[in-house]
Amino acid sequence: MEYFDPVRKKAICATPEEQVRQEVVAWLLDSVHVPSHLIEVEFGLGCIQKGNQDRVDILVHHFRAGASVKNPWLLVECKRHNECSLADLEVQVNKYLRVLRPQYIMLGLGAGWRFLAQNADGRHYSPIATLPQYPEIQVK
Repeated sequence: MEYFDPVRKKAICATPEEQVRQEVVAWLLDSVHVPSHLIEVEFGLGCIQKGNQDRVDILVHHFRAGASVKNPWLLVECKRHNECSLADLEVQVNKYLRVLRPQYIMLGLGAGWRFLAQNADGRHYSPIATLPQYPEIQVK
């Protein structure tokens, strides 16, 4: 079985984690109204930091606000249900935060999601109920 990824514009092998990824992409496109050209799936951090082999599940760029690739609007890391704990997922995201400073973070384990927003200091994050709609994005 395969999924057609509307961002990568190709068929992707159906795995439990890919199912979660595709559900998030659909939600970002349909509910949050993020333009598809600002979304990257399996974004490699090697293009920012030479030698870095890590890949972010989903990254939403913030180019419209004049932000660099290092300052995306959203970083999403998702795992299939029961693959790891939320604490393990946070450790993984903290590695990404050495390279990226997203405005928002979305962590997911299967059907459960946690959203975080960057604090005014630009270094810490606090829980929020959900993401804002894309047209409501405030330029910092």
